[in-house]
This record gives sequence, C-alpha cells and structure tokens, in this order.
Amino acid sequence: MARGRQAAKSAGRIEGAVVEIGRADTRLRILSAAAAELVAGDGVMEIGDVARRAGISVGLSYHYFGSKAGLVAALVEDFYDRYDARVMAVNPQPGADWGRREKLRLEAMVAFHYAEPLAPIVLARLNREPEVAAVEARRLQQHIELAAHNIALAQLRGEIPLRLDPHLLGAMILGGLRQATGQALAQPERPDQARLAAQLWDFIAGMAQFKTAGQGENG
Repeated sequence: MARGRQAAKSAGRIEGAVVEIGRADTRLRILSAAAAELVAGDGVMEIGDVARRAGISVGLSYHYFGSKAGLVAALVEDFYDRYDARVMAVNPQPGADWGRREKLRLEAMVAFHYAEPLAPIVLARLNREPEVAAVEARRLQQHIELAAHNIALAQLRGEIPLRLDPHLLGAMILGGLRQATGQALAQPERPDQARLAAQLWDFIAGMAQFKTAGQGENG
C-alpha cells in the first residue's frame, strides 16, 4: 500500500514536471514567433500573426500574456534578460581597473546589439505601451544602480573624481549610450562596430573624467 502511494506521488511529480516543461516550451514558442513578427514588421505585430507562426490558437496567446502589450512587454523582458546575462552580469576582466573593465563591457554591449535582430526595435521602434514602459524603466533603474556601484568603487580607488555623483553619472552614461546605440542601429549603413565602441568609450571616459589610480588629484 505504501509503495503504491509513493509510486502515485512520484508519477504525479513527473506529470507535473512534464506539464511545466510543456508550458515553458509553449511560452518560448510564442515569444520566438512574436520576435520574428516584430522584426518582419519593423516593430509592428498582430496577435493573430504570432499565433499562426507559433502554430497555436489566438486564445492560447492571450492565456499566456493577457494582451498584445503584455506579450510585447514579456518580449522586452526576455531581451533584457539576455542582455544582462551577456553584458551587465559579467565581469569581463576581474581585477582590472574601472576603465579597462568597463571598456570591455562596452565592447560586449555593442556586439550584443549588433548581433541582436530585436535591438533596433527595442531601442527605437516599439510603441510605448504602459506595460513596455514599465519594463524598460525598471530595467534601466537596475542598470543605473549597478553602474553607480561600480563608479563609487572606482572613486574609492581614485580612478573617478569624488565630486561626481555616482547615480547621476551612471544615468547620464547609460542614457547617452542608449540614444547613441539606437541611432547607430537605425542608420541605413551601420557604423563599424569597433569604431562605434571606440567613440562611445571616449564619451564615457570623458564624462567620468577617468584616470588610472594615482594619476593626479581626484577632486
């Protein structure tokens, strides 16, 4: 009897896991179809077209995401999840000074956006529904907090002047990077990737008044 109950519990857990895997697979299929539709439509998509591309019913799309705006918001969230995993959450050179580390991070950022088909749309061409705006505002604030933390550490090492407010500087740098990268991606002929990264780094280093540790006074 006990073995039978245990077997039933195990079967139930396995069935539940299979259901969850199936749900995750369906959700990912919808997101993939939505991304393809947004790219094909230059920032415009319809739920019916997404459903047909994903091979599901329109109702199932609404079941997972609630609305078209909800689907777009989930797609933007997924975009930033991948961006964070590739760029923001990685220390490109442990032990390096702020300048070397952030220059490498910047190069990874440019490479990510140049390789990502959704990047021009996310940065410049999505309609700003409240759901999408809320995702972007939250993710930007997270990035600003991380940038401010890194800047504050660099100030302690004498690499960035103490008179600069870390949060304001982080916000200015990230805002400028977003606008400049969006502009580059929107051009009919994109600037050379390495040249863009170099120009953006000149902007960042100038804003931060970066210097290697021990170079002059830190204000």
